[in-house]
Amino acid sequence: MIALLTLQAALADDFEHGLYRWSLTQQIGGTVTTAAAPDRRGHALRADAGAKAGDVVAKADVVARIAPVTRGGTIRVAFDLRIPAGFPRDSIQLVDLECATCGEGGNPGIRLYLRRGRLRIDRSKLGIRHAWTRDDAPVLAPDRWYRVAWDLTVSDRDTGRARVTLDGRAVLAARGVTARAHVDRVQIGITANSNAFPARVFVDDVAVRVSRPRPPS
Repeated sequence: MIALLTLQAALADDFEHGLYRWSLTQQIGGTVTTAAAPDRRGHALRADAGAKAGDVVAKADVVARIAPVTRGGTIRVAFDLRIPAGFPRDSIQLVDLECATCGEGGNPGIRLYLRRGRLRIDRSKLGIRHAWTRDDAPVLAPDRWYRVAWDLTVSDRDTGRARVTLDGRAVLAARGVTARAHVDRVQIGITANSNAFPARVFVDDVAVRVSRPRPPS
């Protein structure tokens, strides 16, 4: 049986009017602000995260609370990304899709991150050590804008799916568990910097869309 879904826009932001669209900011050893967008008109989100200090990783991101997306629902997070030259493109988490109301410490969820310049998906907060990777994916260059889109089918079973595109080209696709119970929080920016030196990213034109299974009629 094909599940019928209802699609709706959860959030869109071009950062021309501050950060008022977001539920809160997370600034732990870091800062988020709107700033002039490099090499384009208007403003963008600028996230600056300090170096890792002991076991504490710096965070600089914005957070959106959304109505829970349960098994079979989908989430699409699309955004423009630019990393300035001189800042790391490794060991930086960019987007977290979490469950803040599951009653578990650490907010179990799934994360999009960079490792050696390539986009990867981490599921360690779901208790799954193996990351989704693709070794032939393109390496992001510094001082260039990219359009990143992450499509996720939410599931606590192996029916979950994830697909990532870079400038419209698929760079990662996988199937498996993608959530503990549901997803109700989106974080974007630098959700963690595991480097021994500061990190900076610019993010612009964020669009979050969700679909949920229709209730039985």
